Amino acid sequence: MLLHEALDSFVLQLQADGRSVHTIKQYQRHLRLLGSWLDVNGIEPELDAISTQIVARFLVSDQARKTADGATKLATTANALRTSIRCFFAFAEAAGIVQRSPAMLVRRARCGEPPPRALSDAEVERLLAVATNGEARDEMLVRLLLGTGLRLGEALGLEVGDVDLARGVINVRRAKGDRPRTAYVPRELVPRLADWIRDREGRLFPISGRHAQRVIGRMARETEISASAHALRHTVATRVYARTGDLGVVQQVLGHASVATTGRYARAEDAVVRAAVGA
Repeated sequence: MLLHEALDSFVLQLQADGRSVHTIKQYQRHLRLLGSWLDVNGIEPELDAISTQIVARFLVSDQARKTADGATKLATTANALRTSIRCFFAFAEAAGIVQRSPAMLVRRARCGEPPPRALSDAEVERLLAVATNGEARDEMLVRLLLGTGLRLGEALGLEVGDVDLARGVINVRRAKGDRPRTAYVPRELVPRLADWIRDREGRLFPISGRHAQRVIGRMARETEISASAHALRHTVATRVYARTGDLGVVQQVLGHASVATTGRYARAEDAVVRAAVGA
């Protein structure tokens, strides 16, 4: 079976397993990158002909290790590629497409998880200043993300009926993993949100995730900061942990299923560390 044919079967299985659209698209990107590399190097994309050596050659190639502009990929990004290759060929073996997975020797590199990218107070002020001068919808979206810690997909999936301003809560019907959860609206955001939803029906923000990312990216470029929708979520988490020192609170704010995921925010301030060691 050819690589693209097996990829179709793999995607179908991922869909049957309930994997997210974003996860499936990442697998597809990685496997198409492998297919492109095979083509450039004159290697037949027949799965039975792909050996452990061919997989290793691909993973050490510039096509796998470098970005489009020639920079070396982050270790975490390279690990994601390794995982995609391993999972795809493990599926091919389990489905009887190949006798043995040629990626069975692939291991993820050991690397420390980078600290969450959170905006400083000054950066938040600059971002909000730009948002205020833009469309009301885009400003409201940015303020909601910075106020609640919602994932971008959660915010874009909200409908007017999900917002209960009398109680100061937002009912997220389908959070990550299709779990419902509750988000809390800061008091200072309530009047703005009330103005936004007045006489409005249906979706709170009728735009696509791609468009929302572009909008936030444009605002970030205008303020000359590095920011994304997820950076706004990290900002909320970092602020909540700084105020409370309680990972359980941060977990609830972010809607994490496990506090282990929230643990990455448990980073002490430099001043606290210095005082603790008497520096």
